[in-house]
Amino acid sequence: NPKTGAWPDFHVYCRTINLTGKQAYRVSFRARSDTPRMISPAMYDTTGGVWSHLGGPPGLFHRQVALARDAGVNLVSFSAPVCWYPPEQEQDWGPVDAVCRGVLAVNPEALLVPRVSGEPPSWYLQRHPEAQMVYDDHVGNRASVSNREARKAVCEQLEKLCRHLCEAFPDNFAGIHPCGQNTGEWFYADSWMRPLSGYDPATIAAFRDWLKQRGIAGADTAQPPTAEERRAHPLGYLRDPAKERLLVEFARFQQQEMADHVCAMAAACRKGTGGEKLVVFFYGYYFEFPPLSNGAPTSGHYAMEKVMSSRDIDILCSPISYTDRQWAQSGPCMSAAESVKRAGILWLNEDDTRTYLDPRQQEAAQEGTRVDLKQTQQLMLRNTAQAALRGFGTWWMDLPGQGWFSDPEIWKEQVLLKPVEEAMLARTKTFTPDIAAIVGEDSMCHLTGGSAVAARPLIYEGRAAIGRCGAPYGQYALVDATAGRIPARLQLFLAAWSLTPQQRADLQRNRAQGTTRVWCWAPGYLLPDRADVAAMTQMTGFRHRLVDLPTAEVTATAEGQKLGLAAMWGPTVPIQPLFAVTDARPEEVLATYSDGSAAVAMRRSAAGLDVFVGVPMLTPELVRALARLSGVHLYAETDVTLWAAEGHLSLHAVSDGPLTLDVGKAGPVFDALDGKQVGVGPRFVLPVSKGDSRVLRF
Repeated sequence: NPKTGAWPDFHVYCRTINLTGKQAYRVSFRARSDTPRMISPAMYDTTGGVWSHLGGPPGLFHRQVALARDAGVNLVSFSAPVCWYPPEQEQDWGPVDAVCRGVLAVNPEALLVPRVSGEPPSWYLQRHPEAQMVYDDHVGNRASVSNREARKAVCEQLEKLCRHLCEAFPDNFAGIHPCGQNTGEWFYADSWMRPLSGYDPATIAAFRDWLKQRGIAGADTAQPPTAEERRAHPLGYLRDPAKERLLVEFARFQQQEMADHVCAMAAACRKGTGGEKLVVFFYGYYFEFPPLSNGAPTSGHYAMEKVMSSRDIDILCSPISYTDRQWAQSGPCMSAAESVKRAGILWLNEDDTRTYLDPRQQEAAQEGTRVDLKQTQQLMLRNTAQAALRGFGTWWMDLPGQGWFSDPEIWKEQVLLKPVEEAMLARTKTFTPDIAAIVGEDSMCHLTGGSAVAARPLIYEGRAAIGRCGAPYGQYALVDATAGRIPARLQLFLAAWSLTPQQRADLQRNRAQGTTRVWCWAPGYLLPDRADVAAMTQMTGFRHRLVDLPTAEVTATAEGQKLGLAAMWGPTVPIQPLFAVTDARPEEVLATYSDGSAAVAMRRSAAGLDVFVGVPMLTPELVRALARLSGVHLYAETDVTLWAAEGHLSLHAVSDGPLTLDVGKAGPVFDALDGKQVGVGPRFVLPVSKGDSRVLRF
């Protein structure tokens, strides 16, 4: 094993080989190792400093393309070179054509969706160093999304590439997927690290323009907040709109810059394809970035309203969440996916689940994801069935290119799901669950550095709690709630602390009769010009006060215990701001803080049930109790991951059964994959073991 822990990458350079087009060449060599290891030989051309893949032996990727083909999956996503050369060099599309032809040689019916770089190449940055991102402690190796010249150059190259692919592969080129910034997913590079970007000349100029457009004094000489200011939280984990206005504006600006960049590239791709091919982007990880140490806004993913309004994007996607994705867990979605679909854009889950074929067994064991073939099949069935029932797209991704899906036994799960997918294609209405998790993007822009202690358990980990309550849920942007477009009976406002007067009025006016609204942590605390505890009353119906406690942990009251709440839950660290209800009657209080003040309280009115949850954490027991009070149909009264739509129910057992299910109607219940009857509704007992995935039809 190498002392550094990283395997070396061996290169053999040849300077004088002249290759002729339309000619086949054989490259051969021998490799010897003292221990078993995997190697990936390949041939590259390095003309002009650009690495262009010319070819290699048939590998694991093409084997998996064949397995997908045999399972009826023809859409293929793959990395491909963008073929962007210096202007003095002749344009050569050979490398991208070779990759496409390699896929088509395996499956002539393949529909190609190349994943290409939306970043300027290294030669461009060498010639335009002013375009590079600048951090508080170093200069990065990527172009700033605020550099308009670099953006223009990127868009021109993407348009040319799309036009070429349409001409070269008119029947097989299905769409384009430009990638860039951190891991290609269009959040600011190194967002998970300590350094903060935003100090390059283009970003400073764009920020000043942003301030001018918003009529903010001092815009001509304004500088982005310092890294120390952005990491700090002197007033608590929510920015004060009056005292920290520049910080809030910079956070908003960073979201809009990334969204503008994505939309500009999408428009170029749309133009290059003549509007006849798919345009795909990573964006909109609403629920995934609360753990960022510098705060969720440093991601740039909280301008989804702009991206969703683009008519140039067909598919938005993300990996399945990296929390609660393992065997016997829920596999949640990162985004406000139901709002994306409502906007006319397909949401797609990238399923990069580690399978039993991952050769890095030690690493897998350390991550808690070591699985065998059966568990792999259970995971793929869980994830793909969820996508089908919610109306998502999905692709299976061999993340490190090690053959994670190189086994026909795994693809059998996809074949078995075909009847379910066909039923969902014929669905009579979109997925409309009775539980909604709602996030406001401007609220997320008010999170500070260090706010993960509050935002992570509430939003990031909150999906695990909601996903075990026994009923399906959807994920929405606040804009759909203010417009009255969320029909769910139980609405969980996970991030609604920053609300304008108009949004407050809209939420009151567009509330459906009898709806339960759960107001989490600091609802309505922030007005456009100030932080105001009294402003929370308009949303929750309660009066509140700030509390200063050594822990945010809460204890269920006798009333809460009657509803089945856990005895204690919540962060065991101090959280600021933290609020208690001051005017709740004893029978309305479900949990209290360590000082005895009301942390969770509920009150019925003519409009419905309002619940204040001051502790920034949800539990399955709390969500399940509120679902019962709201008239939500619970398919199970115990922890289980499940989704339901169009007379189908998918479930993944998080513990050993048996599991009592209530499908809500009388009649036989069948296994949707093999057609065998498993019970008679409405209530029946289904034998399950931990990790079992089942899809039922009733």
